[in-house]
Amino acid sequence: MEKKMIKARQLPNKYIYPIFLLATLIFLMLGNWGTALIFGGIGLAFDPFDQSIPFSKRPIWQRTVLLIHLVLVLSILVWLLIR
Repeated sequence: MEKKMIKARQLPNKYIYPIFLLATLIFLMLGNWGTALIFGGIGLAFDPFDQSIPFSKRPIWQRTVLLIHLVLVLSILVWLLIR
């Protein structure tokens, strides 16, 4: 008897990620820093790249994009805390 692997259904992250990124930028331009922080943080959960590859084995440009995104979200957080 063969075992069939059931593959989990993947969300269309390459479309969801830019939507959250765009929403973050729009809220930043409108001056709504708290909402921008929320959308930016949630956007990080929707990794647009191949998630089956571990982070350390991804191309350097993919890691750079995600790390820059993280630094920007943390910068917004720090700005809100010191303001």
